[in-house]
Amino acid sequence: MTRDEWVRVCGARLQVHGITNFSPLEIADVGRQSSGVSLSSPPLGLLGNALKLIDVLKWLRNEGEVASVLVNSWWRSPEYNEAIGGVANSMHLTLGAADIVKKGLWPSEVADLLEDSPYKDDLGIGRYKTFTHVDIRGMLGRNAPARWGTNG
Repeated sequence: MTRDEWVRVCGARLQVHGITNFSPLEIADVGRQSSGVSLSSPPLGLLGNALKLIDVLKWLRNEGEVASVLVNSWWRSPEYNEAIGGVANSMHLTLGAADIVKKGLWPSEVADLLEDSPYKDDLGIGRYKTFTHVDIRGMLGRNAPARWGTNG
């Protein structure tokens, strides 16, 4: 699927679900390049996973004084994931993970908010220096919760 096709198809699905705060290119920046590998579009059958993650991210946007949550990385194809050094069983391969920042908060504060969320028992939360990883592993039948990192 081309970048334009992805934007059209995914955008229509997001619209059907009333989702206005996330764009198709936040979910999958189709065509992004890394180490000569171009990010392909995700299988449409995985969009349900993205919708579940959007529920978590919408909750996070409503917490605190600033509502802005920025997505650094969401979908990764297996080839792209390998090119950037991602782990082989990455939740990004399922459309069920995103690396995020929340304006006005340190990554550790974002992780702490997620630890207090109603979703906490289903989440993977990775603490990194410049971003927070969040995934919905428990909602997808993987062992949860999972935690790693220190926000170094």
